[in-house]
Amino acid sequence: MKRVWIFGAGRTGGNIFRQIQSEVSVEGFLDNDTRYWGTEKEGLPIIGNAEALRGQQYDEVIIASLTALPVMRRQLLEAGGAPLRINTAYVETQFNARINFLRDFASMDIGAPSGCAVAEGGVFQGDFAKEINACFPTCTLHLFDTFEGFDQRDIEVEIARSFSEEKASHFNITSEDLVRGKLPHPAQCVFHKGYFPETTRDVPEENYIFVSLDFDLYNPTLEGLRYFYPRMVSRGVILVDDYFLPGYLGVPNAISDFENETGIRLIKLPIGDHCGIAIVKP
Repeated sequence: MKRVWIFGAGRTGGNIFRQIQSEVSVEGFLDNDTRYWGTEKEGLPIIGNAEALRGQQYDEVIIASLTALPVMRRQLLEAGGAPLRINTAYVETQFNARINFLRDFASMDIGAPSGCAVAEGGVFQGDFAKEINACFPTCTLHLFDTFEGFDQRDIEVEIARSFSEEKASHFNITSEDLVRGKLPHPAQCVFHKGYFPETTRDVPEENYIFVSLDFDLYNPTLEGLRYFYPRMVSRGVILVDDYFLPGYLGVPNAISDFENETGIRLIKLPIGDHCGIAIVKP
């Protein structure tokens, strides 16, 4: 059986592990965050970064971070890894599916009124925000994030309801400046830093044509639907990440609870990345 290491011990690494564990022998995880070294992920060891593989026998290393992909590939090569043993397909396929969906949707004429806004909740390092900004260059882009990782208040709900194993401050390696530097039309973007939905209090009323909810957790996903769905234009789309991932049960539960509390049967469509769904406003 093929011997595989996964480079990236975060959410994406766990998702990939669950996809491949019955097909290959996953030996363990690598990560550039020294805090993870010597601990475990999915019951397997996190042994260090790329240097930890030097001299070891293996068949493949799967990179599990799109943002850090170039850095991780270079580190593996510098540690003596063979190019053909470095697999980037998992993260590239998933992210490309989301981008293709976004671009195709932006190219459609859905008859929306002029002056519509777009938004993203859960920005992290801004890679998808960059694509939204490029696809809707004349729309105001509202970006909501703590820019300090997950808030403890939301993590307590995750723990109490056994939705995920996330920890406070995860995804804290980001900043407004980092995101702003990636945006092709930064003048169109408004940053709302802080705890969601508190950060919506001073946002002017908008009609939204596209919203990405990538909060990962139950509370902000539910609050995101409560805030944005009533403000979506007809045929507008809310893209919700992590719907199909077993390690993030808070996301489908938030959608189900929103349907129950509003009595609305949402139109939910898969987008082909085996992860997220598109909610279409009638």
